[in-house]
Amino acid sequence: MSFSALAKTTHTLAAAVADAATFTVAYPSGTTQATFTYASGGDVLVGENDVWTIGEDPGFAVSYGASNITVTNNTEASLAAGTELTLSFGEKTTDGSYNPTSPATDAAHLADLETRVDALENP
Repeated sequence: MSFSALAKTTHTLAAAVADAATFTVAYPSGTTQATFTYASGGDVLVGENDVWTIGEDPGFAVSYGASNITVTNNTEASLAAGTELTLSFGEKTTDGSYNPTSPATDAAHLADLETRVDALENP
């Protein structure tokens, strides 16, 4: 299965994970908490059977911590120990951006761009 994401990782559950319970996964190689600033969405493939969307209910939720990613199982079912998960973090939006930003960040970028254009036009 192909995922459109900032990064993905595979994780095998060491223990069963009940509904509403959490587990942690390491950051995918080459990524850190900062990689996922403003990122949203993603998918979790459970075994080779079910794909759940991150941020939807039922589904999964994620929290990007300083040293790992905490994943909350909101699928309304327990996941068995030994289940292999493929997790993708962030999703490619229709405009092609892998890292959607907040309106405040967009406004700040626009203001910075306007300042630089003004400086070029009025040296």
